[in-house]
Amino acid sequence: MLINYFILSLCSIILVDSQSVSNSTNYTLLNTTKILQNFQIPPYNKRVTYPFNTSIKINIGFLIPKDDDEFEDTVGYHKTASAVMIGLNELIRAGFIDTKKILFEFYFRFSNCSVLQGTKTTIELLQDDDVDVFFGVSCDELSDFVSVIATAYNTPVYLWGPTISAYISKTDYIKSVVSTSISTSDYSNSLKSLVEYFNWTKVAFVYMTNDTHSVCGSVQQDFVNSILITTKTVVVHSGEVNITRDSMTFNLAAIAKVARIVITCIPDNFVKRKFMLTAREMEMTNEEYVYIIVDVNDTVLENKNDFIPLWKDASGVYDGKDEEALEAFKYALLFDKTIENNVNMKKFATDISHGMLNYPFNCNDTKCISNANDPNFRYSTYAPYLADTMILYGLALNRTLSTTPLLYNDAKTLKNNSVYPFEGFTGTIVLDSGAVRCGYFYLRVVGNDSTLHTVMTISEFNNLTYTVNLGISNESEIWWNRKNNARPLDTPICGFLTDNCPKTFWEEYFIIIIVGSISIVCIVIALIIVIILLRRSRLRQQQQLDMLWLIEYRELKSIDIKDRMFNKSYASLNGSQKSLKGALEMINNEGIEIRNGLNIQDVEGKKYIVYQYNDEIVVGEKFKGHIDITTQERQYLRMLRNIDHECLNKFLGLTESPSNTICVWKFCVRGNLKDLLRSKLSEADPYFVVALMNDIVSGIQYLHFSKINCHGRLTSSCCLLDNHYQVKLTKFGLPFIRKQERKNEEEKLYTSPELLRSHDVLGSKEGDIYSFGIISAELLNKSLEWPEEESRNYSNSEIISRVRNSMNGSFRPIIRYDTRERWVKDVITLIKECWDEDPHRRRKIDMVKKMIKNSMNNKKINMMDYMFKKMENYASHLESEVMERTKELVDEKKKSDILLYRMIPKSIADEIKAGRSVEPEYFATATVFFSDVVNFTVLCSQCTPLQVVSFLNQLYSQFDSIIEKYDAYKVETIGDAYLVVSGIPIRNDNRHGEMIANMALGFMKALPMFKLSFLPDYKLNIRIGLHTGSVVAGVVGQQMPRYCLFGDTVNTASRMESNGMPGCIHITSDMYELLSLLGGFDMDCRGEVMIKGKGLMTTYWLLGLTDDEFTLKMENNN
Repeated sequence: MLINYFILSLCSIILVDSQSVSNSTNYTLLNTTKILQNFQIPPYNKRVTYPFNTSIKINIGFLIPKDDDEFEDTVGYHKTASAVMIGLNELIRAGFIDTKKILFEFYFRFSNCSVLQGTKTTIELLQDDDVDVFFGVSCDELSDFVSVIATAYNTPVYLWGPTISAYISKTDYIKSVVSTSISTSDYSNSLKSLVEYFNWTKVAFVYMTNDTHSVCGSVQQDFVNSILITTKTVVVHSGEVNITRDSMTFNLAAIAKVARIVITCIPDNFVKRKFMLTAREMEMTNEEYVYIIVDVNDTVLENKNDFIPLWKDASGVYDGKDEEALEAFKYALLFDKTIENNVNMKKFATDISHGMLNYPFNCNDTKCISNANDPNFRYSTYAPYLADTMILYGLALNRTLSTTPLLYNDAKTLKNNSVYPFEGFTGTIVLDSGAVRCGYFYLRVVGNDSTLHTVMTISEFNNLTYTVNLGISNESEIWWNRKNNARPLDTPICGFLTDNCPKTFWEEYFIIIIVGSISIVCIVIALIIVIILLRRSRLRQQQQLDMLWLIEYRELKSIDIKDRMFNKSYASLNGSQKSLKGALEMINNEGIEIRNGLNIQDVEGKKYIVYQYNDEIVVGEKFKGHIDITTQERQYLRMLRNIDHECLNKFLGLTESPSNTICVWKFCVRGNLKDLLRSKLSEADPYFVVALMNDIVSGIQYLHFSKINCHGRLTSSCCLLDNHYQVKLTKFGLPFIRKQERKNEEEKLYTSPELLRSHDVLGSKEGDIYSFGIISAELLNKSLEWPEEESRNYSNSEIISRVRNSMNGSFRPIIRYDTRERWVKDVITLIKECWDEDPHRRRKIDMVKKMIKNSMNNKKINMMDYMFKKMENYASHLESEVMERTKELVDEKKKSDILLYRMIPKSIADEIKAGRSVEPEYFATATVFFSDVVNFTVLCSQCTPLQVVSFLNQLYSQFDSIIEKYDAYKVETIGDAYLVVSGIPIRNDNRHGEMIANMALGFMKALPMFKLSFLPDYKLNIRIGLHTGSVVAGVVGQQMPRYCLFGDTVNTASRMESNGMPGCIHITSDMYELLSLLGGFDMDCRGEVMIKGKGLMTTYWLLGLTDDEFTLKMENNN
């Protein structure tokens, strides 16, 4: 996002302020005597001596939105920024800013509430511009990040925008924030105190958030958390609403069953009115209900003559429901914060608009000029808060300079000096001990005279302790329209469902009435016996009929996919060499689970479970809970069990597990169309695509002309493929079960717009035609029409919303098939007719069937003939493909062997490749080499990371070429450290000492020739340490296994390197003895050296070979 930036520099406050103060009328807000007393500012004769020789400059940083309509009327730059000068002028007028001693510079940056860009801008202001204080941020989400960063830099932050997050006020490590706005926790704690005052223990909370208002979401979360911790009150329902009536009715219907006290936090007034009207339409505005309507807006400082009651329609389109809304609001308590002042806010608006034209802003764009010429200009909602923020900072700065002037920009000092009350443009400002403004709320009711009456106030008493004060003589005045003027109960006497009412006379004496009616009962006993006998006979008959579809849960057996005999039998029965395990793994992505026994947990995981039933593989479709099946539904199940159509998957029956109802379907081995679209449909020719479409249409056609009526949930996942690649539709029927189950997002992607709007879960014939159109488009495109979310621009919910709201059918899949062939044009035309927006204009299934047949010139569509032809073509190419793959496999094996031998010794690598475990091995004697680049840290600070990596790669590549000449193995490199060993994993007697010594001398010889391209004059040097002794070596890890060394020998060699000298080879006495035994090496004794973890050790220098001219020059050896 582009960041606008500029600095308003007040070169000398005297130059600007004398003019600006004279050109504006004073507000006389600040009472000097009262401020001196409240802020405990000492008199002049007791103040600390001003320690600065010159005036001090204070840099004030701003993050404020600009040219963004979303924030223009709340915190936008053009309607807000000049408020800081109004506050500054008031400070100068009252004498709290000495213009000869203090200079200000204002740094404005426009982040438009972007969290990422705003955070980056904050760091730039702190590091590049060295700001002493932040004013803002006016965006609640961004303010969290800025507060944390400012705390880390010990820079004070004065927040002035909307209600701040409780995260800032409650987080201990955020210690630099001062706020003239209240916190969301003030709302939640005040509401908690109000609920406790009325002794309500069950409440519901309904809230709304949108792009510009997230405060209600925070208030709801804070309220729920506060209730859970400190009170016995329970939030029995918490739901989010939007502007749609459906969301409101959904939440209100749920509330009616569990609560009567409803707290609502909705930012927009017209939505509040709509919510109350909806409650009235649902007969939920009566003496049982109380609606506590929370107002989080900050518009109270505007002209009171412009106030419009909540029940008045302010949309501009009169709906004629103002009287109904008024009656609904009479059952509400209006909860709002109190902000009152005695300031001429009309003049404040004029000063804001004209102030933007003057120095230091000098704004001459069209917005500033238009605002200045507008007699009805309205300043932004939070402009008065910015003016108060400047006043608060100026007073705190004054107190700091009067007591501890050297800490004038210290965050903690300024915060402590800000927690004092004063009168500002937003009324009386009182801050708590955390320097956050204390909340002061009032409760109003709509009286019988249709006006608002204040009945209560709720205020913060002391650090999150809130007091509730009754502002009327008797609480009963609040409940003037309730029965007996009594406070409503949180639980009705008769219960939420009116099922707990006191018994009536007939209910109380029911038994007596029964006894008195015994004579009548005796007359009908004979009739009852006859009825019972007949019913038993009918039940027996029904049980026999139910055996057609009723499956005993114990008949569903577990599947052992490791059983070879079962897999052979399965492959034989299905005419395929594919094992059961492979078939199941192919469809496992669809949420199908292999059932391994009769444990209840087997059916608690996924939607589908695989069983074995009567020596046949079946799939169980799981539904939560138990279902009471009626007689009519039993008949339906018998009908469904008897359906046997070549394009419909066989329904085998219904069963119940201990916790679920399971519908059992025949298992299709080749998965579904979704699997096919993901994998191999791209190779299919037109005949195959049309054959699949024809099978789907045949299945739909049978359903539409049967008692099932329609499918209702048709997707590509519902189109299964049997062994012969014939499509079989599944998941049809069972409306009495499916109506209780909401459609998931995948099913909604195939659902027609009218069904999405009506939330119908059972579907319709026209809806099936629409779903067929989407599936046909997928087949034609040979890919999922709505691919996985990570591979497309829209999420599932966005696609569903666009389809639902595209009233003219403009949002549909794009068909990307070559249209040069006539049959493709015909099919595309058919698809577009199938997904027409008007369901009545979509083709009937008979016509769809006919058009598909016509597209293939009335040829017979036979999938088996097509598959046999494809298999013959495939077999002809298989042999050459196998030979080519075999050659590639051999080449790749060679490459992998080369790479493996570079990582692990060849003998060890061969053991791993053979599948044998490599046990740790003890080596009685081996020599370990350690080296380190001298002054590596200093060198890194002089070059870039890429240069460091480059020169280390060049250096160690040169070292690696030297190692190849010797019987040694490079164990690892860590940064600039280099570890080599000889004598493992293949033992070489005592030659390991000679190998390592010669290799180390080779390193030293090669080092002078190594030059750094980016530092050509830099002389690179290394330290080398050698030691010989016993080690243990073995392979560590399975992911990226490493051949590692362990033992004291490794540690000692490392100590030799770290205690060595630049350009020297430092060896132990053991190494000295070994090389002396071997002979041919020039060595010199260093003497005793204190080695960490070893004590005093006698060590030596390896200088070179006795018969070689190269000898290491030793300097300051001791």
